[in-house]
Amino acid sequence: MDELSLVVASPFKKNATSSLSIKDFEFSLSFDLKWMSPAQASKVRDQGIMSGILKFDEGELVLNLDASSLDIPAGFKPSPDLFREKGTIEMIMDIIVSNSGIDKREVVSRINQKQESLGGLLDAEVAALLVAHELGCDVGPLFDDVYSRVSGMSV
Repeated sequence: MDELSLVVASPFKKNATSSLSIKDFEFSLSFDLKWMSPAQASKVRDQGIMSGILKFDEGELVLNLDASSLDIPAGFKPSPDLFREKGTIEMIMDIIVSNSGIDKREVVSRINQKQESLGGLLDAEVAALLVAHELGCDVGPLFDDVYSRVSGMSV
């Protein structure tokens, strides 16, 4: 399981629930687990939603994983890399990994293969969108970012 999934699932596992309010989720990451600042907890929440690990339903954050089956290692703490700003292609790959069950190396390989199969005419981000689509992953929130960057037009 990837680090983002472990971090996002931890408040749900700690509270033995499948849904939490935004406030309770961020409070758990910041003050209960003492892993990050409230601002970082908000970013983790956003990353969780973008990657499909979390969804927002009827005013609550709902975990799209079975938290009870997760084994969070003793002494686990998120790495500083979790908080760095990710590029669009990294976000697309995270969505694919968390929604398809394919590991990151395989995702990179599929993106490269897609690019090569189309004669290298596509930007890597466009190839990543195509791979995500083929695997049934919703990358809608990132489509406009890729489109505006590739076309040079804002959406």
